[in-house]
Amino acid sequence: MSSQPVRNTAKKAPVHEATNMPLIEWAYRRIKEMIFQRKLVPGQRLIYKDLCQLLNISRTPVINALTRLEQEGYVKSESFRGFYVKPIDIEEISDHFGIREALEVYAIEQAIKRARPRDIADLEKKIQEHKSYMPPVYDKTKFFLDAAVHIKIAEMTQNRGLVQLITQNLEHVYLRLALNTSYPERMKPAVSEHQELLKLIKEADVRRSIDLMRQHVQKARDHLIASLSREETYRSL
Repeated sequence: MSSQPVRNTAKKAPVHEATNMPLIEWAYRRIKEMIFQRKLVPGQRLIYKDLCQLLNISRTPVINALTRLEQEGYVKSESFRGFYVKPIDIEEISDHFGIREALEVYAIEQAIKRARPRDIADLEKKIQEHKSYMPPVYDKTKFFLDAAVHIKIAEMTQNRGLVQLITQNLEHVYLRLALNTSYPERMKPAVSEHQELLKLIKEADVRRSIDLMRQHVQKARDHLIASLSREETYRSL
């Protein structure tokens, strides 16, 4: 008896036609982007029907996308309320910065040990790009330029897991806040600290790099919490 070829009967996951991306992944990214753009605001209820119409897709990928976003802490679900955008408070910001400090201290140490000349050159370029862009208020572009510096340091460790953790941590705080909550007086000191970090990395000074990175993250935390506290005070007046 001749053997018959085995047919693969498994259904392919539906894809988004314009991007050829799996539909669930596309829906996840679009909803996450809308949270970042403040089109979906903290506390807002996420209604399946509205999201399906907005994204022009069926209910299933929307539910799967929201479930993934809940696992990552961007949305929350409750009985009789469904999914809603999860607000972020000062305590959670402090918690995330504590995690970030530990990750970035480890990253700077490993980056110095493993950095290649092209890594240093790329880091210097990203620091200059961040320095050159000075908007009147902290905006989305400034966030991406700042994040690019820290993610590049993580990439210099050649540890993909560490890069992912630091990226997720940065997104978790800044994707869920109105970026203009952060007052602009922190911009210039952050630029100087980046430049000093670059100098210490070039000198392979692990101890002083760790100390400066720790201070840099702590100052960013304190500034953001102070800015958020001021906003809450103004709203309560």
